[in-house]
Amino acid sequence: MKLQTLNDKSAYVVYWTVACVFVGILLAPLVTPIMPEDHSTHFTHDHSTKHEKIEVDPARVPSVEIEVVRDADMGWNIYLDVENFGFTPENVNGAHVPNEGHAHLYLDGVKLTRLYGTAYHLASVPEGKHIISVSLNANDHSELVLEGVPIAASKTIEN
Repeated sequence: MKLQTLNDKSAYVVYWTVACVFVGILLAPLVTPIMPEDHSTHFTHDHSTKHEKIEVDPARVPSVEIEVVRDADMGWNIYLDVENFGFTPENVNGAHVPNEGHAHLYLDGVKLTRLYGTAYHLASVPEGKHIISVSLNANDHSELVLEGVPIAASKTIEN
C-alpha cells in the first residue's frame, strides 16, 4: 500500500511540474525585461547613420595611437596607447562622462567590434592591403572629436 502512495505522489509532482513549466513559457514574454540595445558587435545596430559627436575639452584632450603586429600563430595583435582616456566597460550605454568610454575597431572602414582595453587579437583578415583603425567613443557611443576631427588612429597592413 505504501508503494502505491509513493507512485501517486510522483505522478502529482510530475503533473504540477509540467503545468508550471507550461505556465512559465506562456508568461515569459510578458515579464522579460526590455534590455538596452547591445552594440557589442557590428551587426547589432544600424550603421546607416553616424554616432553623435562630442567635442572634448581642449585643455585635456584624449589621444590614441595604434600598433598592429602580425601574430606568431595567426592573425594580428592590436595594441592601443591612450592618454587622458579611461576604458569604462561598466558604464557602456550610460551617460557621457568626459574622457571615458570605449574604442571602436574598424577594418577598411567597417566596424568590427568595441574595445574595452588596450589589446585585441584580430584572428582573421582577408588577403591583401587593409586599413585597421580605432576611434575613441564616449559611454553613449558618441564619437570624441577635437574641433570636429575624430580622435582616432589607423595603420595599414598587408596580409
